[in-house]
Amino acid sequence: MTVGVIINPVSGRRGRRAGEGDARAALAQRTLQARGIDAEIAVTWSSGHGAELAARFLAAGADLVVAWGGDGTINEVAGPLIASRAALGIVPSGSGDGLALGLGLPSHPVRALEVALSGQARPMDVGFLGSRHFLNVAGIGFDAVVADAFNRRGKRGALSYVTRGLSLVWSYRSPAYEIDLDGQVLSGERFLIGFANAPEYGNHLVLDQDADPYDGWLNAVVADPGPPLAQIWRARRLAIHPGRPAAGIHRMRVKRARIAGDDLTCHVDGEAFQVSGTVEVQVKAGAVNVVTSKRSK
Repeated sequence: MTVGVIINPVSGRRGRRAGEGDARAALAQRTLQARGIDAEIAVTWSSGHGAELAARFLAAGADLVVAWGGDGTINEVAGPLIASRAALGIVPSGSGDGLALGLGLPSHPVRALEVALSGQARPMDVGFLGSRHFLNVAGIGFDAVVADAFNRRGKRGALSYVTRGLSLVWSYRSPAYEIDLDGQVLSGERFLIGFANAPEYGNHLVLDQDADPYDGWLNAVVADPGPPLAQIWRARRLAIHPGRPAAGIHRMRVKRARIAGDDLTCHVDGEAFQVSGTVEVQVKAGAVNVVTSKRSK
């Protein structure tokens, strides 16, 4: 088995520590050597570098490419692997690790790396918002605004994410959209339009607990506009009884969607960006092979 390991040295709260990248690389090397696996280990140095490294490993014939980082790093590394034979392994070390939590992966890096090296690869769905792919969740509206603000702050973690969201809700104005969800048409102002391939944003904040990354569907979540206190009350369903209904929250499973608006603030796997006009959303079933469990005997 030919293996490449791609490490984000600054992901998560531990990434602020001096020398963390070298420490992660050394830990990966020890774990691989203990299994008698000769792998190439690379550390990223900028946004987009993870995708470049993954493409290089794939071109060199890698059977497994391991992404060590948060959801954004995993998204980057996964890009070149979509529709390839190579498998994606995950060592979660982000501020939220929503995808890893949704897949039931270990949080400890050695255990996660061992699963990646000895587990069974399974074809997993990949969502697309415009030309950008996502493995976990994507959205338009308030959650994308929060993701953008969160990424601009140095302080990471669940508390920072929640407090940033609470501060922004008071000034946020819900834009108007034209929304087509598999033929069901909605128009008017909306607080957010989310798409869940896996269940949660991260830190056990759940967008849709019924989202299944292997079923060939996306779970759409649309929140109505409303005053700040109403949005805060609705947001309890992110953490408290997430499967129960909440007034102003609408859910459905979709294969395709189309959203149009004057100014669309979007995110894929927590990485925010702006578009205008119309954006298409779709899912490609089983488009990337992800290692999530030990091989059966």
